[in-house]
Amino acid sequence: MLRVIVCLTRLASVLLMCVSFPVANCVQCKKMFGPYFQGRACADACVSSNGEIDLDCNIPETIVTFLKRFY
Repeated sequence: MLRVIVCLTRLASVLLMCVSFPVANCVQCKKMFGPYFQGRACADACVSSNGEIDLDCNIPETIVTFLKRFY
């Protein structure tokens, strides 16, 4: 029983790490682009994809869906 709990705890921490890195990138992009970046939408997309989104604030192609214009 204890072994199962330890395995589940490790699995949960690994899954949390997988999701937390892209979300951290969303936060970094929000700091860089300010009101032009949709940080909440970025974080929601990262969580819903289980962290499989590859975001880099320095590569516009990876964040273009989260950028918005102000006229």
